[in-house]
Amino acid sequence: MMLISHELKKIFQSQRDRLRNADHPDMMRPKNKRKPLKGVARFLYLDKKVKLSKAEAVANSGLGLATMKAPKIPEKQEKKNET
Repeated sequence: MMLISHELKKIFQSQRDRLRNADHPDMMRPKNKRKPLKGVARFLYLDKKVKLSKAEAVANSGLGLATMKAPKIPEKQEKKNET
């Protein structure tokens, strides 16, 4: 029982750490004057597709958009858009 609760705590702590790093990277390493992540860079970092240090570079290069899934439009809306 102890193992399961420990693993759950570890997962949620990891998610909290990622959110904090994305919103306040200056708290992680004050000497690095990084700005909070926004848009595609934030999405890629929180989905664990890139590291914090590479998030902005990948998002600006266009590779970031390629790794994101396109939103699925329900068929009813597609028919309305066509007419």
